[in-house]
Amino acid sequence: MGSSNGEKAPSKGAKESPLKDFTAKLKKRHIIETLAAFVGGGWLLLEFVHWLLVDHYHFPERIIDFTFVTLLCALICTLLWRWFSGREAPRKFKLELVLIPLLVLITVLLDINILLHLRTPESEPVPVSKWKNSIAVLPFVDMSPQKDQDWFCDGITEEIITRLSQITDLKVAARTSVFFFKDKKQDIREVGKTLGVATVLEGSVQRIETRLRARVQLINISDGFHLWSEEYDREPEDIFALQDDIAQKIVDVLKIRLLGEKEKPTQLVKHYTENREVYNLYLKGRYYWNKREKDDNLRAIEYFQEAVNKDPSYALGYSSMGMAYVTLGSNTFFPPKEVFPKAKEAALKALEIDPNLDEAHIVLAAELMWYEFDFSGAEKEFRTAIDLNARNPDTHHWHAWLLLYSGRMEEAIREMLLARDLDPLAPRKNADLGQIFYYARDYPRALEELKKSIELFPEHSGNYFRIANVYLRMGKYKEAIESLLPFARQQDFVPPLAYA
Repeated sequence: MGSSNGEKAPSKGAKESPLKDFTAKLKKRHIIETLAAFVGGGWLLLEFVHWLLVDHYHFPERIIDFTFVTLLCALICTLLWRWFSGREAPRKFKLELVLIPLLVLITVLLDINILLHLRTPESEPVPVSKWKNSIAVLPFVDMSPQKDQDWFCDGITEEIITRLSQITDLKVAARTSVFFFKDKKQDIREVGKTLGVATVLEGSVQRIETRLRARVQLINISDGFHLWSEEYDREPEDIFALQDDIAQKIVDVLKIRLLGEKEKPTQLVKHYTENREVYNLYLKGRYYWNKREKDDNLRAIEYFQEAVNKDPSYALGYSSMGMAYVTLGSNTFFPPKEVFPKAKEAALKALEIDPNLDEAHIVLAAELMWYEFDFSGAEKEFRTAIDLNARNPDTHHWHAWLLLYSGRMEEAIREMLLARDLDPLAPRKNADLGQIFYYARDYPRALEELKKSIELFPEHSGNYFRIANVYLRMGKYKEAIESLLPFARQQDFVPPLAYA
């Protein structure tokens, strides 16, 4: 029966649903329109801040965080005000008068925190260790009549670097940086200054029939005087004793307190094999792996495989094989699925033999990062490798890329700076440092680092394209074209471009 005023009373089944009631309130209080306006307008504002302040005027990237937090506060406060002010029933206590000031206060505190940290991350000083002594082991020279011992000279150089790197408080120049001076005649003092070391070890190896003769000398950079020199005449079977003698003698001369009082210096050196043939295969493998080219890596893997076939307990052979497979994968010489699983298999085998082999942890971290995309697992492996050997520049170099992929830009820059500091003459580390600054949108610093890299390594063509890309981002098109001209001249090709 109808009501007295002619309207039908709503039946129980026709009761309006809560969802429809809520939607009606949103429409009545213009919540949806407000939300849409803020989303569209906020996106345009963020893009404008990114383009104008960050890309053009080089403001720190955190200014975007400042804008986003402020916009979010404004949106929430507006929505709260519209929601509560749309209520028709009178209220004694207006909740929005408490919530909105509280949100504004929180936002102001967050914005102040962001503004206090607007300083660009690269301006933060990189911690520098206080080394008691420092040394660079220059590549040993092959003095053999046949000149066929280059691989052996490189191998003994790398081994002595590795052994000395285990000494507490001794700064040892990385392999890549010292090999920059291979076959170059330069003043020892300039070498020491470039590498930032106080002493330099020079050496030569000569094979005469069945004898191995090595001459070494330790030179003080400040005055050019010899701190120590010695000649060794050994059987080839004594290669391990020769390396031990040289490393230990340097330690004695530099008067470094090696280890704790309860430990003996002999614990410093660990031999992973006593088989000279296996060790020579390993040295040949490292010689070819360090060339980094596709065919050289394949040849290196053959040597490493032969080494572990002869000595299945040779952990270094497995870890080095893993590094070679990672090189093939990271440089896209082969499809990732063909090489990265083999790298992981080799790394796990090495860790099964020696869980404290930092190189194997690096290989595993690289595989997890670049193939499985397991960033948390890769982070754990990198941390383990750093704990085992904090002075391996390759660990910090690859770890920097993981941090970049994870969006941790400030940490990525610090790690890449540390990698470059440990290995200042490594072409890839110098170039990647510039690239990291490019990703951080610090284009002036990116240009600075990339130009330094070109001065050191003008033959590395990739840097010319990186610089051109930076100029393009800065809107400097003429400079972008000019930066490519040196590369074009290297290729005997100058493009027919005419511009003022």
